[in-house]
Amino acid sequence: MMIRRSFTLDSQRDAALLAWLDAQVNSSETVRAALRAYYDESLVTLADVYRAVQAVEQRLADGVTLGPPAPHPQLAEDPDLADALDNLGL
Repeated sequence: MMIRRSFTLDSQRDAALLAWLDAQVNSSETVRAALRAYYDESLVTLADVYRAVQAVEQRLADGVTLGPPAPHPQLAEDPDLADALDNLGL
């Protein structure tokens, strides 16, 4: 069963899309193919996760370590500057 959907395009902002659709032999099939491609591209598969884990394993094997960020060094207070600020009377 076919289900009809409609959507609106802006004649100026979507001019390139409108021209592209007008040039297609079957604009409905073209839109379905574009939507399927976008949908399929946005899915994360187990294979994608496995590849990401393999990449992390390789980085660890190469010597890259994961850990907490390095602490910020404590800056020593300049005593002359501190005295000058104290003497401002604020």
